[in-house]
Parts: sequence; C-alpha cells; structure tokens
Amino acid sequence: MYRKGMQLFFFLLLFMMSPLVQAEGKEADQAIFIVKASPSSLFESRLHVQNQKLVKEILKGKTVPMTRVPELPYAYLELVQKGKKEVFMVSYSFNLFQLEKREKILLPLDVKSKMRTYIETLRQHHFGQMVTWREAERMLPRKGYAEVVDVETGLRFHVQRRAGSQHADVQPLTAEDTKIMKKIYNGKWSWKRRAILVRTDGKILAGSMHGMPHGGGAITWNEFPGHFCIHFKDSTTHRRDTPDPGHDLMISKASGELHDRIVYGSPEELASLFITAVNEHDTSIIRLLLNQAESAEVEKLLRNLEDIESVRIHSIEKAKTKELDLHVEVVPMIVNLARKGQREQRVPLVFLFTRGSLWERWKLELEGISL
Repeated sequence: MYRKGMQLFFFLLLFMMSPLVQAEGKEADQAIFIVKASPSSLFESRLHVQNQKLVKEILKGKTVPMTRVPELPYAYLELVQKGKKEVFMVSYSFNLFQLEKREKILLPLDVKSKMRTYIETLRQHHFGQMVTWREAERMLPRKGYAEVVDVETGLRFHVQRRAGSQHADVQPLTAEDTKIMKKIYNGKWSWKRRAILVRTDGKILAGSMHGMPHGGGAITWNEFPGHFCIHFKDSTTHRRDTPDPGHDLMISKASGELHDRIVYGSPEELASLFITAVNEHDTSIIRLLLNQAESAEVEKLLRNLEDIESVRIHSIEKAKTKELDLHVEVVPMIVNLARKGQREQRVPLVFLFTRGSLWERWKLELEGISL
C-alpha cells in the first residue's frame, strides 16, 4: 500500500508540476531532476518542476572553485532559466557541481530540503522495491508473468516463471524477448549478473539475473535453450546456502541501496564490493568505488580488468590504520584469480583507502591494485 501510495503521489506531482502554458513560446523556468543507477546508465527517470522561485534560490547559492571531481553522483539537475539550460551533478550532501565550469554550488539547508523531497520521490519511482525471496515468490508465482528491465541499458523483455524453490527459474516468452535479452549481454550468453527491475502484478521489484541458458524449459518456441535465474534478496543458488555476492550486489543496485553501501561502507566492505564488481565486469560500480583523480589511469585499469575471467575472495583481513592516520587504511586480501585461458591462481592484494575527513566516505586508490 505504501509503494502504491507513493507512485500515485509521484504521478500527481508530475501532473501538477507539468508546464501547461509557456508565455510567448518561451521555455518556462524549471528544475528537471534526473535519477539513474550510474553515470553511464541509459535508463533514467526525470521529474519536471516548474518553479521559478526554486530555480532562482538554487542559482543564488554560493559558488566556489571545484577542488576535485566528484565520483559519486546522487542525482542530476537541469536548470532552465529564460530559455537557457545548465546541467549539474547533485552529490549525496545535496551540493551541486557544474563539471564544465569546475564549480561547486553550496546551497542553504532549506533549499537542500526542497531538492531532497523531489529527488527522494523520484528515486522511489525509479528503483525497485527490495523484497525477500519469500515475498517475491508470492508476487511472481509459478506460471506467473513479468517484465524485466535492465537498469543500465533500459532494454526490457517479458518472461514467465516456470519453477525454482531457492530463486525464480524463468524463460523469455517469445523469440523476440530472447533476442532483446541477448542484446543486453552484447550478443553473447554469460553467467555475469546484472541489476534488473521485475515488473509483476503492478509492483516493481529489485532483482538480479544472469544471462546463461541452462537446464530444461517448457516454452519451446522462444529460441531459448532452457531457462535462466532471477534472484531477489536472500535467495540462493543451488550451490550455496547463503546469497550469492554478485546477485546481492546487483539487487542493491536495482533497489538504489548501493549508493548507501558505498557512502557508509567500511574499507573491508568496499574492498569486497570491488572484487565482486570486477568478477561481474560491472565497470559502472568499479568507477563509483575508485578515487578517479587520474581518469586516464582509471581507464587503463578497466582495460586490464577485461582480461579477468573470474575473481573470488579467499580471505580478507580487517583494515589497518596506516601510520596512525585516521584518513588512510589498508586492507590485505587474498583472492582466487583466473585470467582468460589460464588456470586459477591464488593472489595476494593490498587495497589502499583514503578519505579527506572523518565525515567523508572512503575511496579506493589506484595505488596497489595489481589484478
């Protein structure tokens, strides 16, 4: 009931804020809030707020030089004033960054509060509801139907749940659905996990899927040889009794909770997220975890990671403060690493994390990453 109520509120808000008439053919002053799972995501939600006063209040904020490039956007904002448009990144502290001008806009608390209301409303609309597997299997019963939306590409296709006791075993409904699913995986079937929204019975659930046909399938006309799996919170694979780290990470991404895991995560937790993101080849999450001061070095690292077939944590130690510096910590780890065409090897790693102050999030430095 709560989610349905919020969706109704959201659509009423869209209606009330939509510009009905624009004087003399000019574009009305408005704030356009944008939410998406990552900076590179093609799937996004927009909320148009026609509010001249809000636009002026935002632009009256104190402008200071941007000392560093913000790596973790919470949302985006387009301001339209007198027909001119300006684009900003909104940080998790609700300050604005104009990347082209390298400017940061510091906003009063009351303006931040207004922005937060719009952004949080939009996030509830954009991301899926985090539900447990036991709740999800009731919402998507056997032989039930659903629409799957990939949160990065925005591509969508239809499925039917046929079986599954620890997770949902599903099949694309038609050959066209199979074609769309394969396009999400760049034309090749893969075990890699992806964050998805599962739309079923009027609900939007946060889920994770892999892209590999396996086992049997009752739908024989869809050109999909078998079935694939969709996971929800607390669901497990057939091989383990605890949730799969890759599916768990993607469910967080689909629900919008990944942002909080990155902002408030300890160095050990963030190191684990990094390894999981590398194993799933999700470069958008890798970028969010890294300190991207040297963007050329980040791109070089990502190219090197493409050669990794799989990587799993063997053991991880508690973060150690470096030289009594509360802003620097190191995390020793041993991983099982397999490169394409090579046998798995056990590799020691040391991750370096830094933060500008006790109030800022931990960021993973490129230094020492030798995967």
